Amino acid sequence: MIVSSNLMFNSYLLIILKSLLTWNICSCLETYTLQFNNSMKIVNTLPDEFVSFGLDTSLLRNMSFLPIDQSKFILLLKHLSPAYLRVGGTASDCLYFNKVLGNGSIQSDQSYIYSQDISNFSISSHDLIAIHEFSKKTNLRMIFDLNVLIRKSDFTWDSSDALKIISTLKERNAENVDWQLGNEPNSFPHVFNIKISASQLAKDYCKLRAILNYNDFKNSALIGPEVNHIEHSRSKGQIYLKEFLKIASDCVDYVSWHQYYLNGRTATREDFLNSTVFNILPDQIDIIKNVMRSYERSIPVWLSETGSAFGGGAPKLSNTFVAGFLWLDKLGISARNGINVVIRQSVFGGDYAMIESDLTQNPDWWLAVLFKKFVANKVFSIDSTDNLRLYAHCTPKKVSSGKSSGVTLYGMNLNNEPIQIRLRNLSPKTNAHIYVLTSDDLQSRNTFLNGRVLRLQENGDLPAFLPIIQDLRKPIRIPKISMFFIVINNAKLTQCFSK
Repeated sequence: MIVSSNLMFNSYLLIILKSLLTWNICSCLETYTLQFNNSMKIVNTLPDEFVSFGLDTSLLRNMSFLPIDQSKFILLLKHLSPAYLRVGGTASDCLYFNKVLGNGSIQSDQSYIYSQDISNFSISSHDLIAIHEFSKKTNLRMIFDLNVLIRKSDFTWDSSDALKIISTLKERNAENVDWQLGNEPNSFPHVFNIKISASQLAKDYCKLRAILNYNDFKNSALIGPEVNHIEHSRSKGQIYLKEFLKIASDCVDYVSWHQYYLNGRTATREDFLNSTVFNILPDQIDIIKNVMRSYERSIPVWLSETGSAFGGGAPKLSNTFVAGFLWLDKLGISARNGINVVIRQSVFGGDYAMIESDLTQNPDWWLAVLFKKFVANKVFSIDSTDNLRLYAHCTPKKVSSGKSSGVTLYGMNLNNEPIQIRLRNLSPKTNAHIYVLTSDDLQSRNTFLNGRVLRLQENGDLPAFLPIIQDLRKPIRIPKISMFFIVINNAKLTQCFSK
């Protein structure tokens, strides 16, 4: 009996020790405190189309593989509306309209660069109208990137092909289209072995503006110049942009540039969680903003083609859960730093596709849906760290309960340990609706919201997004290597109040 009593005592003591250990682990989590008050400034106000999407022009080479007539694909993009749908990319400068291509096409031994087809091809009126009808059905506004490499003998832009495209859409009363001219022109010497100066491209853009105005597209936006390689203050893209705007600043409605963090052929899983990689984008935005300060006219800036890795994405990485961290962070950084629209490459096609060829949805698609649901247009600037990356916006009116103004905190914990967030200066009666995103593996295509895998309903509708509801007297626990949205419906911030 004595032995048995000792065993029972020891077992009881072990339970107490385990409980104390668990309590100490929870109470010793690193805690971050955020202060919310009515003196916080709104640093940016976004259009409803802030999160937008790209459809690579290369997909038009074989329209039969593009599921634009499938009701499921239409519904998947409808869930992402309102947004722009940019039809653009390298292949836009290979595209002709209603033309039989002969010896003028690039020969086969010259038609590929890094496995990308750069041979000329043609689309029909039927193809063009089908793409436009698809954009209408999905409630996305089409942006069409015209071929700038069709040149006259004096090397000025030959607009005759573009005029056929414009006239075809005009005949269909399709004035709800916006336009671009060329893709990454500062890289033409590398891609096409052709050089078009920034000043010449600027004149071409002004010519296109006049053509659009004359053909009842006066209200259509012209977006350019679509430069890339903004790595430092004297990079080729930055210099090209500066020269372009000296002539074209009054001809474009939005200034556009492209950004990718990584090379899709060499990117690693570790790159997708490395804060040094995340911190590339703010520096690049600063370079663009410094260029824009030189001009009296304030022109909104678009990140008009962007993803995790160039070259079609990183295989088995760019379409998995781990890619979501860079994607969500890009949205937060861009919103906070004054970018007007972010166009994600690509909604379909390539290793960075948001929707697979079998129409299953990758994690970045779900992130875009959740962002549009929980994040509104007014943007705050709040402090964060390299590994706890935080952003705050007002909450959409349709989500925020009653007349009280809400705030949405979103971001990610890149730490290998869970952390806690404590929110101050909010009513103790205020509840937080918490949505935490995790996966069964970082390279899985599954996304779990509060432990439940996200799946569409049988009819294609979105599932119910069920929150964890917690009062703010306790800190909010965020798991390691996770993303989150925290909606505070009753924050009562006057900046977010909407009548």
